[in-house]
Amino acid sequence: MVTKFKFEEETYSEFEPIPLAMQFKLDAIGVQIRPETWKKLSEEVRLLFNHLKVEADEDKECFRRYLLYLLKRKRRFVLLLDDNQVKRAKDEWENLSRVSPQAYQMAVELDYILSPRDWIKMSDFKRYALVKLSQGNFPKNYLNKALMELLPTESKVTVRKSKSEDYL
Repeated sequence: MVTKFKFEEETYSEFEPIPLAMQFKLDAIGVQIRPETWKKLSEEVRLLFNHLKVEADEDKECFRRYLLYLLKRKRRFVLLLDDNQVKRAKDEWENLSRVSPQAYQMAVELDYILSPRDWIKMSDFKRYALVKLSQGNFPKNYLNKALMELLPTESKVTVRKSKSEDYL
């Protein structure tokens, strides 16, 4: 198992059966697989895929071809996304001109501030992780660990929220 974030290590198989680093690569090449399909791949193959880069177009094409070849041999279901679907999905985390509304809402609900400046300074992978976590159904403590790791320390709001009954 290869994870990129500490918060994934404890709960890897429970909440995210496919590591976020691998999901990021799959989304980059326009391929979706089921968690069962991921688990059917040998540990060596999963390790290999986790270490391969998908930055250049040639890397993406090579990665995609090899993955599809292996999954075809194993007769596993694969969903191929068209270019428009890939572009729409990527816009959520690659668009630097606006913070993803879902990621922003998640941060606020967990007492964090996600500023446009923080969003711009993050890597594509960290923004991707925030977007994916905001779209899932994860326990609050898992999301808190994730935000502690993904956002700058000063993003945590430490002031106690006031309640109207405190003033009555």
